[in-house]
Amino acid sequence: MKYFRKILISRKINSLKKSEKGTVLIEFAFVFPVTLMLLLGGFETFRLMMAHRKANTTVMSVGSLFSQNKTMNKAAISDIFDAIDHVMKPLELKNDGQVLVSYVTGTTSTNNIDLQCKSNGTNPIASKIGLQDQAADLTRIPGNFTLKNGETVVIAEVVYRYEPVFVNLSSWLNTGMFAAHDVYHVSVQKPRYTTITFTGGCP
Repeated sequence: MKYFRKILISRKINSLKKSEKGTVLIEFAFVFPVTLMLLLGGFETFRLMMAHRKANTTVMSVGSLFSQNKTMNKAAISDIFDAIDHVMKPLELKNDGQVLVSYVTGTTSTNNIDLQCKSNGTNPIASKIGLQDQAADLTRIPGNFTLKNGETVVIAEVVYRYEPVFVNLSSWLNTGMFAAHDVYHVSVQKPRYTTITFTGGCP
């Protein structure tokens, strides 16, 4: 009797050793969070890269459209800002950003912002260059940019408020794909006709 009992017990123990029913669940528990983070990270990385690419394309386009005119009125400026909305698609600047264009003239003492126009937006954003009729902060422009006396430039800025879709770690991070932050791009272009005459100011 004892002999059969030992055989039964040993077989039961061996069967338990060979059982792998819970292995798949344990492996899934370890692998799934990593896989999920990779998928979410890839998605947010794509969105952030697209935001930078769109903002860069937009800032170059708006600067070029302004600089190739000799004279501009309110209607012409409005048309440019309307066109920029299509360049940024599928991203929306009206609710999540702003386009700013500053016309700056160099003087012997400072660089003055003669005119500054902004696209329509529900959340107005201040220019990093400065305000109209004040000195322009050209340190925001890469490459130690300077202006000679009487030289004029068109400085375009695009600010887009990036918000992660699935995971928002803004309380721990200032930038990155999992943190809400401003995507900022700036461009500087010289007017094709040396200067631009603005009739009527901004729309």
